[in-house]
Amino acid sequence: MTLSRPDAIRTTVALWMVNQVIGYGVLGYPRTVSSVTWGLAIGIAAVSCTLVARLIIRRLSAARGPIRAAVALGATFAVYEAALFTLAVAGLGGTGSFAAPIVGRVLAINVAAFAGLYALHRIGFAVGRARPPAIAKTRPRLPAF
Repeated sequence: MTLSRPDAIRTTVALWMVNQVIGYGVLGYPRTVSSVTWGLAIGIAAVSCTLVARLIIRRLSAARGPIRAAVALGATFAVYEAALFTLAVAGLGGTGSFAAPIVGRVLAINVAAFAGLYALHRIGFAVGRARPPAIAKTRPRLPAF
């Protein structure tokens, strides 16, 4: 909500790349075709969900910030998990990772991160260190009559 579209995509790609470096460089992910394919799928899904979140936030421009953000989080989480589950079923394997307790735990982590980051942003905004959402600034203005 606070980044321009190019900055949001660049940030998503950068975070995905850090995730891959940590995975392969520190955690010892297997260097197999399947593992690399999953990594690429996760990156593509993450960028796609970044764009979906921006679309949702624009469509809900009349709603308050936390509501828009929460709806965007919920919808993009569902899209992300559905896309990766579809790839698992289609042949990449790993459908066991989509068991309800696992997905629920991942959702809880995402909700906690969302709440913490939203609180930090509100604090930053209150003390003048954060800027208003970029999406709000890019909406077309109606002509004044």
